[in-house]
Amino acid sequence: MRLACAAVALVLSMGANDIERSLALARARDAERQQFHSRYIFNLTHPAITQIEVITDFRRLVIIGEEHVMRGDSMFTRGVRAGDQALAPTRGMLTIRAQLRFSPLNTFAALPDYTLAVGAPSGRLIPVDTHATPQFSTPFKNRQGKTLSSLIGATLESDIPSADIGQTLRPVAVTLDDKEVVRVPIDFSRLE
Repeated sequence: MRLACAAVALVLSMGANDIERSLALARARDAERQQFHSRYIFNLTHPAITQIEVITDFRRLVIIGEEHVMRGDSMFTRGVRAGDQALAPTRGMLTIRAQLRFSPLNTFAALPDYTLAVGAPSGRLIPVDTHATPQFSTPFKNRQGKTLSSLIGATLESDIPSADIGQTLRPVAVTLDDKEVVRVPIDFSRLE
């Protein structure tokens, strides 16, 4: 099945047609789904911040639909009502996620104060409420026999109302102690 390439713009309010399109994409061939997802993932060359990802309502429903298809529940992806209900908890929210990886030789006792920030229309970065989930190594024993685990990374995540972002080009940044570490320009008018 080939999906028609529609005009792309951030969907601020998911209607029945948008839900049908996202669920059809969830049933599409792997190559088509990978091509779709690639627009939302920004791989970075920074040594600590490896990726920034955007999850819109449209993409969130594609991901939910893909999970249902993988479990053999293809009926989910054929119903607008099911799609509408699946979006209810996060409707109108856009998620920005950053993936951090630390050197295995780091000595962090706690996660450094990394946060996400989004550029305002004026261009100034505005910090957004960021939830950080640390990632630890598999426990190991040191020479003294003590079991340890090291901080190897983290996921930063922020939910922002889609209407606050709009269909514009905005920088998304990861900051550390209120200083910009990395910045990625994201054209939200090119995402659904």
